[in-house]
Amino acid sequence: IVLMPTKTQHLDAEARARAALQQAKRLPKAVLVDLDYTCWPFWLNTHARGPPFRQHGDGVTVVDCKGRQVQMYSEAPAVLSAIHEAGIPIVACSRNDTPPWCRAVIDLYVLQPSTGLRFRDVLSPASVIRPAESKLRHLREIQGALKLPFQELLFFDDEPRICREGESLGVHTVCVEHSGLNVDALLQGLQTLASRL
Repeated sequence: IVLMPTKTQHLDAEARARAALQQAKRLPKAVLVDLDYTCWPFWLNTHARGPPFRQHGDGVTVVDCKGRQVQMYSEAPAVLSAIHEAGIPIVACSRNDTPPWCRAVIDLYVLQPSTGLRFRDVLSPASVIRPAESKLRHLREIQGALKLPFQELLFFDDEPRICREGESLGVHTVCVEHSGLNVDALLQGLQTLASRL
């Protein structure tokens, strides 16, 4: 897994994500993202050694209390930035067992080094991060807070079982269990939305 993209790779992924959004026949009213194995390639509560989290000297990378890097999948920051620039709300929908750790990393993680845009800057207050066996309650709470029909939501998650839960409510889901959030996953989600006009 390539985690830290070069500046050129980041800009290329962001350009491809922007183009996909601009050319889409239909855009979601909100995008929901899982965190573990969707935005970053691990379970945060088992990969990281815990707080305090801080920014590494490069001003972009987040490290835990032992200096271990906490990085996102290489294209995830570019995809999230492009979705945000398109004016589409982004909502975290996570079952992580350590919500304070997730929030700390979200607060520190820089998505766009050139502008200083952070993960926290793009997340909706409708986000739900808490332990659970299922995400049905998460999804219902998010839908209620956003006041949008389930059919207008696009949800990225790494677990097929959770994706099926979303689909049972009418949410458009993309399973990213082998790749994490990337431009191809965004394209797949936009194609799914367009096919269900």
